[in-house]
Amino acid sequence: MAIGQRFPSLEDVLETADLSKFTVAEALRAWIEYMNVRGDKRLGVRDIADAAGMPSSRVSDTLTGRRVPRRDELDMICLALGMGKEARVKLQGLRLHEASQRPSKLVVRTMDGGETVVSGTRAITLPEARRHQRSVQPVPAFGQPDPIRASSVEELVLALKAVHVWGGTPSLRELERRSQSVLRRSTISDMLRGESLPDYERYVAFLRACGVDGPSLETWVFVWRRLRALENPKVVPWLPGATES
Repeated sequence: MAIGQRFPSLEDVLETADLSKFTVAEALRAWIEYMNVRGDKRLGVRDIADAAGMPSSRVSDTLTGRRVPRRDELDMICLALGMGKEARVKLQGLRLHEASQRPSKLVVRTMDGGETVVSGTRAITLPEARRHQRSVQPVPAFGQPDPIRASSVEELVLALKAVHVWGGTPSLRELERRSQSVLRRSTISDMLRGESLPDYERYVAFLRACGVDGPSLETWVFVWRRLRALENPKVVPWLPGATES
């Protein structure tokens, strides 16, 4: 997109004002085709994944409609594709609509005469679910470490160590349990050693396990994206806000 040129709207790309007829995957594929026709830049799945800081498999599943992306994932894909703010907001609306139409993975049913909570193929009894919920103590937002000043991996790791302390210094075993095994004790140790930028999924899981969520989590995600972008100078122009003006 040339400097000073207007970002196209989703209506421009999809040639209709009725966005409800499209899925997120269809809208994203239409946008990619629009870019190819214009000749702005040709991006494959791997290029988009690198620019968004996401696994290629997740980007592929999103573009083929096999999964509805999370809010932050869709935002990263949109930025990697050079979408303007208006188009990104409308795509988030499509995402919410599509997600509301899909059945939840969490259901309650009776097994062997007792109630169970089932998520995917894993089932636990309701009393166990209630005990697990009580075991995750809420953490007050006041005084939460702010990572926005982190300008290097080393500084981000120091902020992660601070949020671990702020969250009550839960043990590695407890963090693993809270993350439902997304985190492993060995990977947490590696993350806090700070030898490289943490894997995005484990980074977010660690923060959530320490009690970070909502707008605060979005700030941590922004800092991760910025540092990830700075590792690959070629994608920086596609990520507004990655560098200071």
